[in-house]
Amino acid sequence: MCENKLSSSFVVKIGIVVNDIEQTAERYNRLFALGKEAAVRYPDPNKKPAEGAYKRYHGEEVHPKLKSCIVDLSPVYLEILEPADEEKSPWRTYLETYGPGVCFLSFYIDGFEQHIDLMEKGGYPMSFVEEKMFERYAYFDTQEQLGVTIELKERKSR
Repeated sequence: MCENKLSSSFVVKIGIVVNDIEQTAERYNRLFALGKEAAVRYPDPNKKPAEGAYKRYHGEEVHPKLKSCIVDLSPVYLEILEPADEEKSPWRTYLETYGPGVCFLSFYIDGFEQHIDLMEKGGYPMSFVEEKMFERYAYFDTQEQLGVTIELKERKSR
C-alpha cells in the first residue's frame, strides 16, 4: 500500500441495487451478448454462516438476505442486488434513500486492516464489514464526498 493511498485503483466490481432483480437481470441478458445468461441467486433460508463469519452494519451484527446476480462485463463485473428482507443493511438503506442505482465501486486490496485505518483517518468511516472466512470486505461512508460508496475487498490465500 502506498502511504496515504489505496493499494489499487482498478475497479473490479460495480454494485447496483434494484427493486426488481428478476426484471433487471432479464434486461441485462437482452442488452448484452454475455456468453452465459446472468442468473439470479436467491438466499438460502437454511444456510448457516461459517464459524467466525459475520456481518456488521454501523457496528451492529446483522443478517440481511439478498438476491444477487453477477453480470460479467470483463474486465469488471456488475453485482446486481435486491434486499430480500427488511433487515437493516447498506443495500436496504441505499434503496430507501436514493432508489435504484449504483451503490458502490469495489477494489481488491492487500492489507485489510491498514486500509480500514487509512480510510477512517481520511474521514471515511467504515459502515459495513463482512468476514466470509475466504474473503472479507468493507464499505466506507464516501457517498456524500465521492458520489458512491467505496468497497474494499481482500481475498485470503487458501
